Amino acid sequence: MNSWTPEIKIVAQDTLVSATNLPDVIAVGPGRTATTWLYEKLKGHVNLPAGIKETDFFTTNYHKGIEWYSHHFREASGAMPIVEVNPYFGFPEAAERIKRHIPRCRIICTFRNPVQRIYSSYKLWRHYTQTFLPMDDFLTKVPQIIEVTRYAKHLADWQGRFGTERVLVLLNDDLRANPQEFLDRVCDFIGIARYSVPTAGPELINSIDDLPRFPKIARRARHLMDWLEERQSYALINHLERMGVWRWCFGGGAKFGPIDPIIEAHLHEILDPDIAALEKMLGRNLDAWKASGVNRHDPVG
Repeated sequence: MNSWTPEIKIVAQDTLVSATNLPDVIAVGPGRTATTWLYEKLKGHVNLPAGIKETDFFTTNYHKGIEWYSHHFREASGAMPIVEVNPYFGFPEAAERIKRHIPRCRIICTFRNPVQRIYSSYKLWRHYTQTFLPMDDFLTKVPQIIEVTRYAKHLADWQGRFGTERVLVLLNDDLRANPQEFLDRVCDFIGIARYSVPTAGPELINSIDDLPRFPKIARRARHLMDWLEERQSYALINHLERMGVWRWCFGGGAKFGPIDPIIEAHLHEILDPDIAALEKMLGRNLDAWKASGVNRHDPVG
């Protein structure tokens, strides 16, 4: 295992940014693939953004400038590598921007049964009142949800930009089977000492099971959360989280049922060819992810 050593990172206009300003490793997701699990387990072992899990810099906040982004790592200790966990996977512009600003950045991709990832994403949008549409209409209106789940297509882009050796691919199946081995692979890739998984297994983190009990209140809470985040009021957001305010606002309603079988079959028709391509890229069998798969259990939300 190679130990971590700081690097000088080259950004646009050949401006040099010190090793304590920008990430050494970015776990790009996509979302709903146990990225929150990874973020929580890495706390205290790497430098993470101050006050917030996802800066969304290389997608929606890029206009704010690289200095805005680097400010999130102002508390970074030079004794540990800098890591961000942010779902940039499936956004070629994000990959291009990371390559431009941090050309030697290492990338972690986490993949999950693609149909279950899409349904989990839909539940998240409904939970936070970002949509009220039924799932079939939602997927038509927000096709990006399917696009970022084309793992083979976008993995090839990340590997092409950064090199296969600088892109680690992890599967949720492996997390469920052996959480310690999963975390060990992450530690080895980042270049930090291995440590025991803080809990017994891949417990549910950020799993979405219910709709808001009061949609209007939830909608206003969402606007407040967005307003606070725009002003980088992360401490207040986190304080309200610890108090259970967000959980009360966004939960307590009807429970989600299983995915509609017709929608599930349609998604498999779209994504099974990409799964087959990913099998060849990774050299492993992914039949459990396909329409014919029998392994439907996927506890990591």
